[in-house]
Amino acid sequence: MALSDIKKVAVIGGGPSGAAAAKCLVAESLGPVIFEQRSSFGGIWNYTPETKTQLNQLPLVDPNVEDEPVLDADAHPVFLSPMYDTLETNIPKGMMAFNQFPFDDELQLFPKHEDVNKYVQEYSKDLTHLTRFNRRIIRVAQRSNMKWEIRSEDVITHETEEEIFDAVVVATGHYNVPYIPPIAGLEEYEEQHPGSILHSKYFRTADGYENKKVIVVGNSASGVDIAMQLSEVAKPPLYHSCKSADGFKSFPSLVGDFTKIMPVIEQFIPENKTVLFADGTRESDVDVILFCTGYLHSLPFLVEPKNPSDRMVTDGFYIHRLYQHIFYIPSPTFAIVGIPTKIIPFPMSECQAAVIAGVFSGRLSLPPAHDMDSWEKDLQTRKGGDRHFHFLTFPEDADYMDMLNDWNRSGGPRTGLYEPTQWGQRERDIRKNIPKIKVAFMQTKASGKVVKTMEELGFHFE
Repeated sequence: MALSDIKKVAVIGGGPSGAAAAKCLVAESLGPVIFEQRSSFGGIWNYTPETKTQLNQLPLVDPNVEDEPVLDADAHPVFLSPMYDTLETNIPKGMMAFNQFPFDDELQLFPKHEDVNKYVQEYSKDLTHLTRFNRRIIRVAQRSNMKWEIRSEDVITHETEEEIFDAVVVATGHYNVPYIPPIAGLEEYEEQHPGSILHSKYFRTADGYENKKVIVVGNSASGVDIAMQLSEVAKPPLYHSCKSADGFKSFPSLVGDFTKIMPVIEQFIPENKTVLFADGTRESDVDVILFCTGYLHSLPFLVEPKNPSDRMVTDGFYIHRLYQHIFYIPSPTFAIVGIPTKIIPFPMSECQAAVIAGVFSGRLSLPPAHDMDSWEKDLQTRKGGDRHFHFLTFPEDADYMDMLNDWNRSGGPRTGLYEPTQWGQRERDIRKNIPKIKVAFMQTKASGKVVKTMEELGFHFE
């Protein structure tokens, strides 16, 4: 399947994925227009000290309920970032970088969030003339002529504007709509004890948690990191509720006198602020339950087709009807960059963006629709359902990037086009060992030394 007559492309989102997409489109002589709801590039890497201290709706299970901005001291809208104050990447800077655009050698091996934000803004600055800042997309609908109607809103003046585009690239990420699962008694607990139940998206610092009885739910990267911070100030022990203790294998020091690993929560009992766990254990007088349970995939601006089988968002656990996690099968002039998780995002977004631009320019072709349908169904079978559909744990991520790069090269000479990252065996070896490198970095930092290279930690990859 070849696409043609695409000239003008809307890129929704000015974070790292949106910037990579725009650069690839420009290199293919297409005309991108970037819509960014914030006032600068960087996306979620723009740290926001503003947050929420109370959730108005529980559980959080609807992907179509958009997380509305809060107002800053000047009454300007602030789109909350999930970054917390001390966040550092879990990826070494050399592996995280865009191709031919390295991080500063003087930065620590695992950069701080503010350093990543500066990096993304520097990478994106040549796209300023293509970008409309403070413009929020509120409606995307396909017209009968297969073009796309985009309605945007100025977040300051609230004036709206409608335009027609030949194609759309969504680069809004998947850290916007927080997920808190339904658990018996959850709503009643929060009603009687307002502010007791929170999500990691709204965590900023450990301030305010001193001597409080705290339960952290979930042991993904953010859950473990936040729990380590809270264990230093909360009333010991910090309770860490999770389905499996596997997430703690890389951080054995977390489990000890200050932390107690618990099974999943079965019920909230408002009386005496009690939480019942799956093994029958009860803990009373719990002050805060902080859910580090991830996010729902969401496209709140999209007018979905009337045919239910073609809808992209249902429960939010994955985006339906996507070929290779990118192209909307019924209308592949709609593409998404940055959907896969458990991956290294910046280089992967480059590989996806280069393929999107190649397909939109006509340099690359898509397979027939029935083959794309078969790919989706086969992957869903192999993944065992919806929740892990977009997970690409190593080496799946490396193989996926290789596939995209092979596809990209199949379109003939690439003189003047954007060259995405290409991993070799060295990068695969580093990727495999990132958890060990991170632990060594943290241990060295705890001793008072901050390192800038893997070699300083004794890791040498030839």
